[in-house]
Amino acid sequence: MQWFGRLRTVAITAILVMTAGAPGVAVARPAHLPPPARAFASSFEAGQPAPDWTSTPERASGVDGGYATGGLPGEVTDRVTGVRASAENTAGGEVKENLADGEPSTKWLTFAATGWAEFDLDAPAAVTTYALTSANDAAERDPADWTLSGSADGSTWTVLDSRSGDDFTERFQTKTYPLAAPAEYRHFRLDVTKNHGADILQLADLRLATGGSDGPVPPDMLTVVDRGPSGSPTAKARAGFTGVRALRYAGRHTASGRAYSYNKVFDVNVRVGARTRLAYRIFPQLADGERDYAATNVSVDLAFTDGTYLSGLAAVDRYGFPLSPRGQGAARNSAGNVYVQGLKVDGRTWTSTSLPHSLLAEGGTLEFAMGPRPSAWGSGKNAAPVSITRDDRVPTPPMRSPAPAPWPTTPPGRPRPCPAPSHCRAGVPRRPCSTR
Repeated sequence: MQWFGRLRTVAITAILVMTAGAPGVAVARPAHLPPPARAFASSFEAGQPAPDWTSTPERASGVDGGYATGGLPGEVTDRVTGVRASAENTAGGEVKENLADGEPSTKWLTFAATGWAEFDLDAPAAVTTYALTSANDAAERDPADWTLSGSADGSTWTVLDSRSGDDFTERFQTKTYPLAAPAEYRHFRLDVTKNHGADILQLADLRLATGGSDGPVPPDMLTVVDRGPSGSPTAKARAGFTGVRALRYAGRHTASGRAYSYNKVFDVNVRVGARTRLAYRIFPQLADGERDYAATNVSVDLAFTDGTYLSGLAAVDRYGFPLSPRGQGAARNSAGNVYVQGLKVDGRTWTSTSLPHSLLAEGGTLEFAMGPRPSAWGSGKNAAPVSITRDDRVPTPPMRSPAPAPWPTTPPGRPRPCPAPSHCRAGVPRRPCSTR
């Protein structure tokens, strides 16, 4: 399984519940269940098990589903289903999808002074306002001249707004631009024809809005299948861990004290034994650059037929941290999570403090074991990083040259002759001739 999330404002305790015969389920069940399965898995891809519930809490308090990027009345950026661009910096993770993720900390970058990006909505929207957000650095890369156009078919474009000589005075600054009249289109295109002098163009976000009411905030924390997270410098944007889908959990902490939401996701019938393994991957997102790591307060729970829950049975993960939303969130700041005790790379014990280029290029899984005290990990003779060649081979150290002969000397005031080649030290330029 895989999940990614966005929790805004303050820390929220959330749990994604995989139910297994829990009371009070939302669907009718047969009188006699089939024999329990031995395993269950889903990556939320087409043809795989889909959630039995979406945004359905079993119990909750102080939480709603108002996670949206917000800021513009009637914003429809969350309805973007596709993005195209003239170019992007794929290797650096500065891709076109970052323009629609609502996160100023990510950006779209192209190695040209001009560029364009097109956005598809799930349905036509009467846009009245749009906004652009400057990126994190290099103001000379900001757009200066551009046009915003709309299209019904994605081929024929109508100019909706033009700007010339515009300027962002701060990093991560969002500027709003009204249209002369509402423009109802399904496709929108931003065409930047000039920046502020650099040979690179960048932009953090483009947001579209209708100017109307956003409608009521969803009353419950959201758990919906989505396209996957963005904003990672090392991962493909809008994709899951093993495909192109993931489950998004998102919401706001609206209470003054404790808040939580236990959302049901799957209704499964799996026998759990002493050797049963529960595994899942989570990508916590930092909404608007927040650093309280609210989205780490999450775990996947199991509800058993006897009415108990895994989180209530003092279960711990492989590193000894409580398998509960609060326990998983607290683990990041725990005194037992300070020192590296060991590392496995793709299941193999790893003692070096560096990784080969091939692993960075092809990808892999790192599993750190942490502890409360300093350890000997990384202090071995061969643990220090070494220079490598393109083929991941440690280069042969150069042979140590014999000590050079003394530099020739001359009486004061007379030119010193240039030393012969035999006097050149290995790796050190020959001294210039001079007078003494």
